Amino acid sequence: MYNNQFGYNPYIPPFNNNFSQPLQQPAINAQSSAVNSAVTNRQVLNGKLVDSIEVVRSMDIPLDGSISYFPIADGSAIVTKQLQSDGTSKVIIFKPIEDKKEVIRYITPEELKKSLDSIDLSEIDDLKDEIKEIKSEIKKIKKGD
Repeated sequence: MYNNQFGYNPYIPPFNNNFSQPLQQPAINAQSSAVNSAVTNRQVLNGKLVDSIEVVRSMDIPLDGSISYFPIADGSAIVTKQLQSDGTSKVIIFKPIEDKKEVIRYITPEELKKSLDSIDLSEIDDLKDEIKEIKSEIKKIKKGD
């Protein structure tokens, strides 16, 4: 009766006392709208795979100032290109850094003996003599007070 007065609405079931039937139609529409919103919220990066940096310099980019990404095919770098407010384009090159692990090298007993023999101890003896002279002068100054 309600549906007849205002026209037919497929989302409002006819009035009856039997509530055991679940409503399937609105649930399906809710699922499809959730899938559509997930697809529309997906972010996409501008750009494409290129062979060299020179190719990037000639590529067209969006005029809205968003960054375009151009990975080089051999994996040597990722190049970004962006339109600046003055009308020029800004190109930045990102190159990977390879971690080079240093090889720990231990000294051999022969190398240690050779390096100890090469130390000139005469400079240390000169320093000892200078320290003794300074100490004696400090003692003289203290006795004079």
